[in-house]
Amino acid sequence: MLKDKGLVLRVIPYSDSARIYQCFTLDNGLISLFGRVAKSKGLMRLQTGSFIVFSAKQKPNTSLYTLTDVGWDPSVPTDRPNGQESALWMFTLELMQKSLKEQLAIPQLFHRLAAYYAYLTQGELSLNPLIPLVIVSHDLGVCDSQMVIKMADDSSVSQLIRLGIGEVGSSRKKTDSFQSKDVFNVELERFQQHFGITQVESIYLLDS
Repeated sequence: MLKDKGLVLRVIPYSDSARIYQCFTLDNGLISLFGRVAKSKGLMRLQTGSFIVFSAKQKPNTSLYTLTDVGWDPSVPTDRPNGQESALWMFTLELMQKSLKEQLAIPQLFHRLAAYYAYLTQGELSLNPLIPLVIVSHDLGVCDSQMVIKMADDSSVSQLIRLGIGEVGSSRKKTDSFQSKDVFNVELERFQQHFGITQVESIYLLDS
């Protein structure tokens, strides 16, 4: 029996009463969970972007797990992001969907995403797409975090430090908002090239 926490990255219809949930978990990395909507408590509430705690058992001769119990992770706020916060969260999830490998456990990334979600839904972060991009790319070993800390605007740097990326008092280079925007473009291009991503669709939902 598998017991873990997870972030639902994708919901795939299997039948009228069943779904497959692609889930980034705390201890087991990216796995697929099978659940019957009508029979499993809480499954009706599961959607892309949900933080869950669950129990599941592995289906014989497959990497698929069958959900036996599931609920919202009580350590993460149940508020749903709205407006631009929602667009940012969709951007974050798309980055995860297109970069994660099966069963690669990255617990620090899971904890950072949970913290980012909490800050985002409670209005404690600026709506800057550089923040989720650096969170994901940093823990996947792609981001040049030293360059970001030196070149990004003060607000972004303080938020990244709050999320455990960078250190207080790091050497900084004064930049303007145009240069800060360039940092995002450079890091996004680096991310896409590394993972062979031709397009990030959700970026068009973000304010220019």
